Amino acid sequence: MAAEEAKKPEEEVVEEDAGGLDDDDGVLTLKSGGQNPKSFEVSKSDAQLSKFVTTILEGDQDATTIEIRQVPPETLAHVVEYLKHHKGKEPDPLPCPVRSIHMAQIVSDKWDATWIDGFDKKTIFEVILAANYMDIKSLLHLGCAKIATLIKQLDQKEINRIIEEEEKYRKEHGGDNDK
Repeated sequence: MAAEEAKKPEEEVVEEDAGGLDDDDGVLTLKSGGQNPKSFEVSKSDAQLSKFVTTILEGDQDATTIEIRQVPPETLAHVVEYLKHHKGKEPDPLPCPVRSIHMAQIVSDKWDATWIDGFDKKTIFEVILAANYMDIKSLLHLGCAKIATLIKQLDQKEINRIIEEEEKYRKEHGGDNDK
């Protein structure tokens, strides 16, 4: 009987430890920049695809909020959706060079193709800039691969228009940050 009583507290300790592991993952709030900043919640494990976030967390393990001032709220919402889908696991690398005009033939995760195909060019460029700033290599590559598929379909005149469109956007929304 004494042996059974001795086991009970041990089992309780194990349960408490399991709860502690869940607490370690925790929820992280990513706060956007822009004129009307918004906050987005993501688990710390899901956010591990961002080297920007992991570097901050290495320096401050207790951090619960990270400000990402360079990324507007609409774009950060897309980035968080991507992070949540991949759950901190790096997707398979994309082929280089891109040999198809169809994203579904390039990516191993069909969700990525459907997701990135749903954006207009301006949004894709915004996602690329955010992925670059937040150091999310897989998202950066996905966005660049999408642009490559679009370029493969175009003549030189249309390619120049896209480049001018992106340059105009940068001047209007982030020209002060280029140095």
